Amino acid sequence: MSGGPSLSSISGQVAFDIDGVFGDVMRLFLRLARELYSINHLRYEDITEYYLYDCLPLDRELIDHLIEKVSDYPYALEMNPFDDSVEVLSRYAEKHPLVFITARKKLEPIRDWVLRSLPDVAPEGIRVISSQEHHLKLGILKEMGFSYYIDDHLDTCRQLSENEITPIVFDQPWNEGRHSFFRVSGWQEIGTLLFNGH
Repeated sequence: MSGGPSLSSISGQVAFDIDGVFGDVMRLFLRLARELYSINHLRYEDITEYYLYDCLPLDRELIDHLIEKVSDYPYALEMNPFDDSVEVLSRYAEKHPLVFITARKKLEPIRDWVLRSLPDVAPEGIRVISSQEHHLKLGILKEMGFSYYIDDHLDTCRQLSENEITPIVFDQPWNEGRHSFFRVSGWQEIGTLLFNGH
């Protein structure tokens, strides 16, 4: 954990992004590119920009098609959670409701994925909200009273920082070295923040 101010316990005050933070969406994207279109030359490290059109040597329509596949049934349910995320979130849910805010347009597939990924958490303790657009996350976070948000999208993090919500950046190749915000490299570090030694 590094960058930005030191954080005291954020427990009870934090909401979570899904894609690129809880769910390993880019690896699902790459797998479908291989399986559906025999595109075998792309690596995770090649995704150096949040917007795939800016970094991948693929036709825009093909990228759009793959994003659609990733976002909808049945493939949406095949995304893997990042290491340690299920354990940390399940423990956190013992004391606090889980709130996820996603910019995905289609809510039902990603909500089903979240519920399936957290089988030990009661569904009523999980809320998945679609903002539809990244910049609309700010209003939702403010309305719900959150002080912190964990995300991988730097534009969102900058907007939050300018509006008195502290962003915590989940390290990814597309945000590496481009910010001075507090950052975490994985869910063990998030767990340290959430539980503050408890």
